[in-house]
Amino acid sequence: MQDQFPLFSSPLKLAHRLWEKLLCKEDIVIDATIGNGKDTLILAELLSLKGGGRLWGLDIQAKALETTKALLEGTLPAFIPSINLCLQSHETFPEEILPSSVKLIVYNLGYLPGADKSLTTHTHTTLISIKNALTLLCDGGCLSITCYPGHSEGQREYLAVHELLQSLSPKEFCISEHIFTNRTLSPILILLQKALSTQR
Repeated sequence: MQDQFPLFSSPLKLAHRLWEKLLCKEDIVIDATIGNGKDTLILAELLSLKGGGRLWGLDIQAKALETTKALLEGTLPAFIPSINLCLQSHETFPEEILPSSVKLIVYNLGYLPGADKSLTTHTHTTLISIKNALTLLCDGGCLSITCYPGHSEGQREYLAVHELLQSLSPKEFCISEHIFTNRTLSPILILLQKALSTQR
């Protein structure tokens, strides 16, 4: 699509550009669904370019952690951020991550590409995770959520996430969605930013 419509990026490429604009030196970042590790790698590279930081990656599948670890070890330069990969659901976050301390939390929902499609993120746990994630964001911090409405659970998940975020105070959060209007099964990028304290 991008070759035919050069103005339009895929939702993921758009997200990557916004992450680059957002992140600064010493930021804390969470990849809540590491999958095949591609987003984790991009986050690690961005933190490296910015001068360092701390990156947490979560997934319930050991295969995802193994793939991501191999990708990071084979690609990253010598100077890398502190990286912790955790075998756990995104429903909860490691206790070491303090409230109001995280600059960016990334969700790439759905199932692990090339793996069992029945092992997908689920609406119930995703909503719990997002509610917990909101407490971790620092002022100016962001959630980046890519949803996949092209399968039944993904459609339910997107609608539930949309409803949850729509209920949040516009004084505390600014939220947008990037949707291809005439491509109804395409991924949807949701971006949320917590207000700076001086703007509340």
